[in-house]
Amino acid sequence: MADVKAICTELLPALRKQCKEMVPSVDANLVASCLKFLQTFLGSDGLDLSRTRDKLPNAKKAVLTYLAFSVVWSLGANVHDDSRGTFAAIARPILKKRCPDFPDGDPFEFGVDAELHKTQPWSEQIPSFAYNPEVSFFEILVPTADTVKYKFVLNTLVGAGHNVLITGETGVGKSVVTKDFLTTAPDNIVSACVNFSGKTTTKNLQDAFEGNLEAKRKTLLGPPGGKTMIFFIDDVNMPQLDRYFSQPPCELLR
Repeated sequence: MADVKAICTELLPALRKQCKEMVPSVDANLVASCLKFLQTFLGSDGLDLSRTRDKLPNAKKAVLTYLAFSVVWSLGANVHDDSRGTFAAIARPILKKRCPDFPDGDPFEFGVDAELHKTQPWSEQIPSFAYNPEVSFFEILVPTADTVKYKFVLNTLVGAGHNVLITGETGVGKSVVTKDFLTTAPDNIVSACVNFSGKTTTKNLQDAFEGNLEAKRKTLLGPPGGKTMIFFIDDVNMPQLDRYFSQPPCELLR
């Protein structure tokens, strides 16, 4: 915890002064995101040092590796593409003080090897691709370093029960990667897609929720027995502003 506090105390002021963000944020949310990531990695479903301490040659080094990854993909996840180089230049010396193996290249191009608990380029984690002529051209997703990294982040956070907001310019593949993640999700996960538009109302969103959930009791809805429901809200920024400059469907989601 001391390392997290020290890193955030040193990194956040520089991030605010020198980097541009995709969506306005506050420091508390960025730190909370970092802690959620770290908890996911080190909890009972992750590294869980209480069970694996004896199997790790250097448990502290493994923890710091996950900490560095968590910092990059929380404090740096909202940084605009134009500022990623600046963020990397700021974060690298700060993280190298505690994690000497932190990569010298673009930190967003490095993930974590779940078996060896060390940094590994995403380009080395790309699975093989087999073309299936029976699949529609528009449903084909060829694995790349980008699809691997974003599916890893989705799987890590969604698997731990956290909500995820994916931002980016139009046409970069946000929806395609998310739908592929949901299509290949474990059998205990069911999903539904809700497309927002300028005319989406809170009633439309309520109907979408109720139409994809089962009535458990008179006032309780839920997914099918033994399943976890994930709602994918596409184009979440689209609903029209009301007279108070808020977006009612987004407020209902909140």
